[in-house]
Amino acid sequence: MRKTSLPSFALMMGLLLQLATLSVQASTPDVPDLAARIQYQDRTTSADGVIRESSWQERWQRRGDQIWSERLIPITVARAYHQQHDGQPGHKHFTHQMAARWVGRDEDGTVQLHYADRYHKQLVSVPPEEYGQVAFTPNWAKVRFLIDPELLATMDLLEDAAPAGARWYEHKTAHERTRILWSARLQVPLQVESGSLDGYRSYKMTLTPAKLSAQAPWLALTDYQPRDIRDFFD
Repeated sequence: MRKTSLPSFALMMGLLLQLATLSVQASTPDVPDLAARIQYQDRTTSADGVIRESSWQERWQRRGDQIWSERLIPITVARAYHQQHDGQPGHKHFTHQMAARWVGRDEDGTVQLHYADRYHKQLVSVPPEEYGQVAFTPNWAKVRFLIDPELLATMDLLEDAAPAGARWYEHKTAHERTRILWSARLQVPLQVESGSLDGYRSYKMTLTPAKLSAQAPWLALTDYQPRDIRDFFD
């Protein structure tokens, strides 16, 4: 098992307060604070005609340079999973998919990645060299805007009907098509559609704005135990 030294409680709380302050300072009219619910749908048809469909939802918040995303998992399902996992003998691994992801940037522009495990009340930090363990790519534009806005410059602007302040963009190749409904006012895509022209593969992301909570979710982590993801390695 690889051992790491844990940050002190005081240091972790200092980090929380520092990032919270940076979040307020980083808010600008061009990139508004936003809360949303995001729904994902993925569908594939294999060569033997078997159709596989997946769908999931998450809560998402952007406050300045702090981004919070949390998969919506029924509490009964989450509880049953953790009870089974915790009840097994031996070393326990960290299941990042079951935790909320908190991504922020410090004053130097360095990305900070943490996972908040509500069930165990742990705040797990992930250093850059371990991003692969949680399938995280530190593309800040994609984290903050859900897509890289520079991608829009490579797409065709459509005249399709769209909500106020939003426009449709499209990119098509010989075999695939991607459509993005981009909201210039909210600085996020309201919808992303992609798939093969033969209909065998499709993906759709739909964002619905929601009411922004009075308090940022990471400010409720002061009693969480600070951990490092390397503490969970064999």
